[in-house]
Formats: sequence, C-alpha cells, structure tokens
Amino acid sequence: MTAKEPQKVKAGEKVGPGTYVCIDCGRELKVTEAEKDLVKCPSCACENYQCFPMTHIRPDIKTPEDAVHPPKRK
Repeated sequence: MTAKEPQKVKAGEKVGPGTYVCIDCGRELKVTEAEKDLVKCPSCACENYQCFPMTHIRPDIKTPEDAVHPPKRK
C-alpha cells in the first residue's frame, strides 16, 4: 500500500490513527486513538471509507501506538 493507494475500511472495523474519507460524500473523519471502532459517516450514513493512516505521514510511525506517541526525531 502506498500513499496513492489508500486502504478501504468499513464502519464497525477497529482502526488506528489516521484520516478516513467517506467514499460517498467525501467527509473526512480524523481518528487519533488506537483501536477505535469506525462509525458510519455522520453526514450520509455510508459505511465505506478510504483510509489514509498516519504511517503515510512519517516513515518512523509503524504501529498505532507510535502514532499516538510518536518517536522523537533524530
């Protein structure tokens, strides 16, 4: 998976930190917690999202816990 090929996820799945974009209306949900249940889109009740995990932002972020508590940059 690359930044150009977002992962697809569905409401009800446990997700990690990142940005989740509704595939129907484009509303963005930002998740900052690890292992959070993804909800239906608050705008249109769609259950499908494209996922842009925080791991795309920093290559040293490898786990949901790293995203919550990022390693110090060297």
